[in-house]
Amino acid sequence: MAQSAIRYAQRTRYIQDAQLGMVIQSLFKIIDQNTTKLSTESEWLLKAISEWWSDFEDMPPGLKDVELDKWLTVASRKELFIGLLDEAYKQSDESLKGEILKIIEVLQD
Repeated sequence: MAQSAIRYAQRTRYIQDAQLGMVIQSLFKIIDQNTTKLSTESEWLLKAISEWWSDFEDMPPGLKDVELDKWLTVASRKELFIGLLDEAYKQSDESLKGEILKIIEVLQD
């Protein structure tokens, strides 16, 4: 099964394409649950996730890479994104938890 890269600050982890789609969907779900908590300053997050989903749908297997450097340009964005990943981890089933952890790991300094 094809794998695509999650990249941040010259670190890379790989995630199976099917699982990547499920992670992106879970992030959409978390954002939907927290729309009242998210400020207009977090519009970048919706744009980022929309771009990742578009790439997921349009790119061939193994090339559905997620480039986090483009979006996590300041510490507050990184903190918000990690918080969403933590919430997605709590709400996901066991088969997805390991994949979410890969993304969290790539973000750790």
